[in-house]
Amino acid sequence: MKYFTCLLSVVLLALLSTGSVTAQTLDTLGGPYVVDTNTVVLLHFDGNLTNSAAAVGKTATAATPHTTIGNGITFVNNLGVAGMGQCVRINNGAITDSSFLTIPDTPTVGLQGDWTIEAWVQILTFGDNSADYRWVPRVVMKPGQDEFWHPNYWMEMWGDSRTFQTGFYTAQDVFISGTSPINMFVPGEWVHLTFIRDTQRGVIVQMVHDSNRKLKSFTSTGFDPAVNIPRTTLNPIHMGWAGGILNDIAHQSVDSWLDGYIDEIRISKVVRNFSGPPLITKTLVLPNQPTTAASYNITSTIQPFTHGATISSAMLHYYTTKWDSVPMTGGGIVLSGSIPGQAYGSLVKYYITAVDNSGFRSADPQNAESASPSYFSFYVYQPNVQTLHLTFEEGTGNPPVDHSPSNSKVIIPGVMPSYSTDAKEGTHSLALSWNTWGTTNITHADTNWVEVSSPFLSAEEFCMDAWLKPDTLVHACRVINLPGDSTDYFNNNYEFEVRTNAKGFGWVGRYSAPDGTLYQVQDTNKILVHNWYHLIWERKKITTDSGVVALVVRNASDQLEYKGVLTGVKAPLMGGSKTPPGAHLRVGRGNPNSTDWWYIPPFQGKIDDLKLYNYAAAGITAIAPGTGGTSAPGRFALYQNYPNPFNPSTRISFEIPKALQTSIVVYDMLGRKVRTVVNEEMHAGAHVAVWDGRNDSGQSVATGVYIYKLTAGTMSKSQKMMLLK
Repeated sequence: MKYFTCLLSVVLLALLSTGSVTAQTLDTLGGPYVVDTNTVVLLHFDGNLTNSAAAVGKTATAATPHTTIGNGITFVNNLGVAGMGQCVRINNGAITDSSFLTIPDTPTVGLQGDWTIEAWVQILTFGDNSADYRWVPRVVMKPGQDEFWHPNYWMEMWGDSRTFQTGFYTAQDVFISGTSPINMFVPGEWVHLTFIRDTQRGVIVQMVHDSNRKLKSFTSTGFDPAVNIPRTTLNPIHMGWAGGILNDIAHQSVDSWLDGYIDEIRISKVVRNFSGPPLITKTLVLPNQPTTAASYNITSTIQPFTHGATISSAMLHYYTTKWDSVPMTGGGIVLSGSIPGQAYGSLVKYYITAVDNSGFRSADPQNAESASPSYFSFYVYQPNVQTLHLTFEEGTGNPPVDHSPSNSKVIIPGVMPSYSTDAKEGTHSLALSWNTWGTTNITHADTNWVEVSSPFLSAEEFCMDAWLKPDTLVHACRVINLPGDSTDYFNNNYEFEVRTNAKGFGWVGRYSAPDGTLYQVQDTNKILVHNWYHLIWERKKITTDSGVVALVVRNASDQLEYKGVLTGVKAPLMGGSKTPPGAHLRVGRGNPNSTDWWYIPPFQGKIDDLKLYNYAAAGITAIAPGTGGTSAPGRFALYQNYPNPFNPSTRISFEIPKALQTSIVVYDMLGRKVRTVVNEEMHAGAHVAVWDGRNDSGQSVATGVYIYKLTAGTMSKSQKMMLLK
């Protein structure tokens, strides 16, 4: 199983690895080492498995061999690395060889503070998929007690990507890890792996050196030392295999055997001072930015890796129509630079570089200056607009079309979807069905969902509006979902979902924050199959990282059945940190991978008139919760009509502070009265009026911008709206 971290992982490549630092004494990398007071384990493998640090580190006197064949563990001269004497050969040329080493558990090998873990390794054969017993060879690992892949710490190689990975697991079920660039591993090549956990600077570092001790790659991952505390285990340290729970085959590793050589393993309870490039962590990854922003400020934490070194320069590089650069400035280790504001629709790419006084250079992302670069990037969007409108009026044989100003691309992943004449708006709706969920033949029937690709769907503020008619109800079924990542379906920018409640099944509006916080509002009523429902899910921003989110459920007659509101909610997760637009919006499906263990079947039923906005267009977050959607008296307010633009009708929400003679009148842009929508004495509180796009004579009016004016007693307020035909 691969290890993932919910923190931002910043990978840095050493693009220049020459020079020296003399301001502070450097540790010599690679050994042969001598024991000092910070050494916990030191295995030279010079004809024995003696732990030279046993007395100082209060650890076992020797490693323990485990093998099923006579030549499973032998000692040979290390001819690949100068000055190393002998090394140990671990023979795992077949699954039946089963050869590995362990260091018995003691309190000192359970690590939670600073550490440096090192090993020389030469892997001879490997696997490239999970069916091979050598897929993920473990060099050093202290496996977990519940699951072997919940280790205190690990150092390994992945055969499919030929990458080295190091990391640790926390009590909060978080993996903090760093991974080398792909194809860093070469069969039969000696490399020195170093894994450092530095609590003072809040980073873990992975270094890969070749047999001449020349730096090949450098990886840095930021973490919070106060929160991300390694979880210790009672299992021994494993070398050559990931281990597992003894006498429990179901919880033992089957794909982690190492076939090759290891040498000079050292574990230290200190950050060794090795020479390396600058650390670039916590780079601000911007979501899409509005056209109203004059500039886009980028911050990074930049500091020397080698103690005694200094940062000579730090630069922010960005691309709009060409590459440009600005210095990163500021006091301390947090530096910033600004990208000038850009026009609507612009794609902005950026990355950070830093150089220390030895000439070591780092880039973030790591491969930004390589032959196959990747960058951080974002699009510039127009605020307060509709970003998607699927009417589903295209008819059988035709894909749906986005009728919003964004003109988003609609994708049909499988068969062309069907349409139904059972509709709430217009004459057709989207009809989705599946018949074989839970059987072995799932792929054909489950390919009629719809996806939408657009860089403008992710939004901090949003409004999702759709008519839904379920034919079958399944717990956790994602009806409409914008995931934060294409491989994810659980964490999302926004979604409609079906979940069980006390009465059966209820509608849910849901979204995730970047820190993993999940916000959801669930309808407490029972969903009735073969009934139409009008759902609105909306978030309004109040402060930088606080807002209000609301879910409204209306029945087939568009009468309010439920309203729920959450306040103080954080900003949502927005996908595409390095490659916008990130994931596609999925209509009718959550997880497209039917072989996934957590696979949830698609939505079966009808969807009509799906609308998305990048602002709180419906205004439901402005009205306090309650079964009638009313607020306490005392406010005079007129909200933006919804939908806007609209065709053929729109809703106008407003509030009055006390019982007053109230009117809502629609005017054209020349000030001529078009329609009196409301003219009566009304009670205090919140109200909704509907204009059907007709004048006082009952005739439909032309496309254009109109003004609606609320008057209550001596108070009045106006707003603009647009009718599109």
